[in-house]
Amino acid sequence: MYHGKYEFLDFISGDVSVNYEVLGTDERPIVSPNKKLKTYHSFLNLFVFQHLLVNEDVVFSYRKGTRVLDAVIRHAANRYFYQTDLSNFFQSLKTPVIKQTIEESLDRFAVDDVGSHIDRIIDLVTIDGSMPVGFSTSPHISNGCLYHFDNRLQEYCHQGGLVFTRYSDDLIISSDNKESLQGIDKTVGGILQDLFADDLTINEGKSKFSSRGQKIKLLGLVIHHDGNVSVDSKLKQDVEVLLHFYLNDRKRFLDKLDGDAKGGIERVSGYLNYIGTVDPDYLDKLRKKYGLTVVDMFFHRSATLG
Repeated sequence: MYHGKYEFLDFISGDVSVNYEVLGTDERPIVSPNKKLKTYHSFLNLFVFQHLLVNEDVVFSYRKGTRVLDAVIRHAANRYFYQTDLSNFFQSLKTPVIKQTIEESLDRFAVDDVGSHIDRIIDLVTIDGSMPVGFSTSPHISNGCLYHFDNRLQEYCHQGGLVFTRYSDDLIISSDNKESLQGIDKTVGGILQDLFADDLTINEGKSKFSSRGQKIKLLGLVIHHDGNVSVDSKLKQDVEVLLHFYLNDRKRFLDKLDGDAKGGIERVSGYLNYIGTVDPDYLDKLRKKYGLTVVDMFFHRSATLG
């Protein structure tokens, strides 16, 4: 596939530990692979991990053609909401569950002999027996590892008239009936315990019940009283302030971005691309207010401070 640029012998048996470095802190390590390991990961994503079994009815992360909006809009008609996330998500997924996940999808892969090399594949995508933050393989593997969890929680919610969606480690469950959400946190925790023992748990500190009448904010989006979903007003305000200063006062623009011109331009670009996927009408309003050229320069990361 790579025209002899990389050796298959190294791919299948080389020392993985020399191909990455650990950044960040001990509490929040981020692993940075070198170019060679990134290439190996791209190959594995293309031929293996993008084909793992995934419950596409409820999972909207790390899949082509899906957006945060898709995970939120399913809940727009309901009145009561439960949100939580999974603690130390990637790092909590260990070698045994990764191996089982790959084995259960063997008949879906384009490569015939994956089953003969599972242990090596796991060596290429894990560190000290768990998935790291920073490898491009971790998101796809995580979706596959939660396949049975997603199925079981979906079935429970279906029987109780609840709506369930997941976006990466964020879980949202909603209902039009308050009583039907009672005990849902214990149900979710019980399914996790059954499938992952103590390795994967819900983050109690980020678990939250809410209801219409309050501000319903899910994954950075807001569900309004009429059921419409839009970008949070705080993000809109921040973007408009940055665009205003970019046009009228470059020094204050840089001050808002702590003097980091390149990072700031990427941040504004990220905001606008996010808005474009969620609320394209608002993006058009920004184009009319601040100019098509300026907004689209940021949108495509071609803006400058010259």
